[in-house]
Amino acid sequence: MSRAPRIDVPGLIYHVYNRGIRKLPIFHDESDRHKFLDFLKRSNREYPFRLHAYCLMSNHFHLLIQTLDHSLSKTMHLFKTLFSGWFNYKYGTVGPVFQSRFHSIPVQKDAYFTTVARYIHLNPVRAGMVERPEDYLWSDFGRLMRGEPDELVDSSFLLGYFGHERNLQRQQYKQFVYDLIGKAEPITEQVLLKMRSWGKISPQARMAASGQSQELR
Repeated sequence: MSRAPRIDVPGLIYHVYNRGIRKLPIFHDESDRHKFLDFLKRSNREYPFRLHAYCLMSNHFHLLIQTLDHSLSKTMHLFKTLFSGWFNYKYGTVGPVFQSRFHSIPVQKDAYFTTVARYIHLNPVRAGMVERPEDYLWSDFGRLMRGEPDELVDSSFLLGYFGHERNLQRQQYKQFVYDLIGKAEPITEQVLLKMRSWGKISPQARMAASGQSQELR
């Protein structure tokens, strides 16, 4: 079966995730994760985007990312080339670091945007790595809850779903995330894979993406 064509429209928001080749770790220590974020910042300077949320696990990563003027493919190609080259040099390996091409799911619905942000931030809790999402060092959730500035993440769009007062926004988003701890996750691997097969994006979504891209410049 042939792959579904990738939806790649500048201005759209995407849930991007990718695993290491053969599900092997892509992060062995803190320096690997720091380098990952450094290369993400470098890619942002070359092909500007807006990052709404992220989480770096052991053998995969999640990004909630919005492209601006450039395609997602250009951004991710540069980023994966930089990280893979550095990773192979550091560990004396050759060949692909990541498993196939990255997965990208357009996030078109308001309800899905907040749901996927919560899914990303709850990843380390679901994996049993921490009890509270704010205790995990390699996502933006902790800084978001503490109100600390983040050089890479712009959380204003996400928090905008939870009222207008900044402190209350954080509290309400935290409650939204905590409400799902100990409950079944609505987003599963099967759901993610199925959503990759969405057909052509609607003209209305293209127009909305174009308008939003202009506003974010």
